[in-house]
Amino acid sequence: MKYPDASYFGRPVGEQLLSHFARRDAVRHATPLLPFRLIDLLALFRGASARRKTV
Repeated sequence: MKYPDASYFGRPVGEQLLSHFARRDAVRHATPLLPFRLIDLLALFRGASARRKTV
């Protein structure tokens, strides 16, 4: 098991979490919220409306 450096324990908790938040932020900015292609976006809305009609 890999243990953190001794200097890691001397830092405040907020500073320890900065690397975690930076990685999470990079993933969030790299992941699109909606599909890029218009066809995929229309299929998404058509699927939602078809499911709503069957219920």
